[in-house]
Amino acid sequence: MITLYDLGPIKTPKEWGMSPFVRRVMFTLNYKKIPFELIQLPLEELEPKAKSLGALPTKHITGPSKYTVPIIHDSRTGKVLSDSFLIAEYLDEAYPDTPKVFPPGTRALQKVFNDAVLMKFAPLIALYLDRIIDYDASPVIQVALAERFGAFPPQLTDEQRAEAWKQVEASLNELESAYGTAGGVFVMGDKPVFADFSLAGLFANIKLSFGEESEEWKRTSKWIGGRFGKVVEAAMKHERA
Repeated sequence: MITLYDLGPIKTPKEWGMSPFVRRVMFTLNYKKIPFELIQLPLEELEPKAKSLGALPTKHITGPSKYTVPIIHDSRTGKVLSDSFLIAEYLDEAYPDTPKVFPPGTRALQKVFNDAVLMKFAPLIALYLDRIIDYDASPVIQVALAERFGAFPPQLTDEQRAEAWKQVEASLNELESAYGTAGGVFVMGDKPVFADFSLAGLFANIKLSFGEESEEWKRTSKWIGGRFGKVVEAAMKHERA
């Protein structure tokens, strides 16, 4: 059995999780039909738990290494891993009879795509931080977010928010060339790969924090010809084993 660690407690169903990086691992496990248990850790317990498991700090492209989620412990093999990208690679190797999320020769391309999406998406975080309080029941996590991003919730005017949404939309629409001209939902063809689950993990946060019927989600889901909404929908269709 695989144990997957997330931050918590949160008010949303466990099928969602809190961290978008945990969510991309959840989507990968569901797609592969690999059973897992999700455990929510209070933020103050994360580093001690990571050290007790033997998990390594994660290097982020925008900052220094630190202990963070996701972390998995596979009781079948004894393997402990952090970093969603490395976890997905491990799942391909350790469970070879499941669908591959890294088809041969795609690792480098997926890495570039993942990093590009994350950098372009990052400004959106400040736009929905004030919504986190609606689904995050942990004051400790709220304090940590305030320390990282400043005032909580961020003090942005309506004009600043509108301009930020416009800029991020334009930036993300630059990724349309990565999909080619076929018009498919997934970045590498008719089957999802890890890059798709990475994108879905991020954009599910918009759907979760603003709500499925919100104007923010309706707008965002239509970016890149509606692909963002379709990728999230496709990822959520894979039921948990």
